[in-house]
Amino acid sequence: MKVSRITIKDFHQFKDLDLDLTYPAGHPKAGKPLDKVCFIGQSGTGKTTLLEMIPLFTSRYHTKSFPEESLDYINQVSINLSYGHEAEYNVKISDVEQDIRFWEVNDSEAIYQKRTATNQDFLAYYKEEWVKKVASKVVYFPANLNFEIDDIGFQHYNYGKIVDFSKSKVSTVWNLLLDSIQKYQEHELQLRQDISRTVEHASTDLDSIKSALNRLEEWKKNEFNPIADVADNCLDPLLANFKLRVKREFHFNTRGDIGFIKIEDFQNNEIPEHLWSTGTKQVVLSALPLYLLKPKNTIILFDEPERSLYPDLQRLIINYYESLTNNCQFFYSTHSPVIASSFDPWEIVELKFNEPGHIYREVYYDGENHVDNYHLNPKTMRWDDILQRIFDLENDGSDFRKQKLDELATLNVKFRKLLDGGEAESGPAKALRSQIQKLSEELSKWD
Repeated sequence: MKVSRITIKDFHQFKDLDLDLTYPAGHPKAGKPLDKVCFIGQSGTGKTTLLEMIPLFTSRYHTKSFPEESLDYINQVSINLSYGHEAEYNVKISDVEQDIRFWEVNDSEAIYQKRTATNQDFLAYYKEEWVKKVASKVVYFPANLNFEIDDIGFQHYNYGKIVDFSKSKVSTVWNLLLDSIQKYQEHELQLRQDISRTVEHASTDLDSIKSALNRLEEWKKNEFNPIADVADNCLDPLLANFKLRVKREFHFNTRGDIGFIKIEDFQNNEIPEHLWSTGTKQVVLSALPLYLLKPKNTIILFDEPERSLYPDLQRLIINYYESLTNNCQFFYSTHSPVIASSFDPWEIVELKFNEPGHIYREVYYDGENHVDNYHLNPKTMRWDDILQRIFDLENDGSDFRKQKLDELATLNVKFRKLLDGGEAESGPAKALRSQIQKLSEELSKWD
């Protein structure tokens, strides 16, 4: 399931807004829904609103932006969805209050040859075959993710119409993993206890001790290790940026050591959960749900994924999240130029206010929507260039930097006058040259 178009006739600040979310002409996937979309724009342009429209229309799920009482004025919105492994079936949903009657389905010869069908029959087939057997639920990560990880083992995730982390802690998903970790560690503990008993009762029987040790090593070699699996295939690649990793060896000092993922530094020092940085929690608690839930053929929504992440990690997470899923469509809302640089220009939806205060989409191409006609490409631009040309930041630095640039310009004018007057080697000229050089270096350190 992927969104190919959002059309809003009249809804709050949106008026006659039509968002084509398909690949442009000239692209190998031309006309197919985009695999990822990035909403950018000033606060108040409706980025989060657009994110939360998607579960409303795809799953009839009510979010903070769309409580149940809001449906009396949502009928000005329609969303086009594509289904099938190649997005071959298209459905337009124009009224979330209704079920099948207001769903317009484009004819598909393949499905109609298989069975003579009306639109209702097709949708019944779609619900039975696609939603229940092929796709997983929409996943929503809000901007204000709940990072609390206390009492993980006592929480139970409530699976509703979508996976909504605006209404539950992200850490609740850990329960999908904790049982398997606990069983693995308890079995390991039992084998270690067998070794201890063997040593205690037959300390001189080296063959028995060796046999017990071999049983442990053979078991560790052949048994699936959920901790190593999560470390190798999910967390360690990102935690390495913090000089951290998943702790794989446990000493079982207390009952609380069993069943939980531990983090350590590269010197094998365990980092207690209450000392994890916010960035570490962000990485762990956003990556694990995707790895454990294994979303497929569905939509994943991220509001402000850059929160608490240093820019070097922001560069990595978009592709990283995608690597944890199977044929999913991602929607991001961001204020970060670093996040935006992970997207092709046709994947950016920049929202702006027009003169009357309504929202329109700023396009980055001239003429036909063709891959060759785009004049802005965040992937090839510098961060400061993205800020100025895409995020419309007027200045290239702080007011203090502007003040210093003006000061440098004034010094250059004074120095030029001395040069023109033949006083290049005079005391005032040398003093100005020194000031200019120092200020120039200070202003250009980043270059």
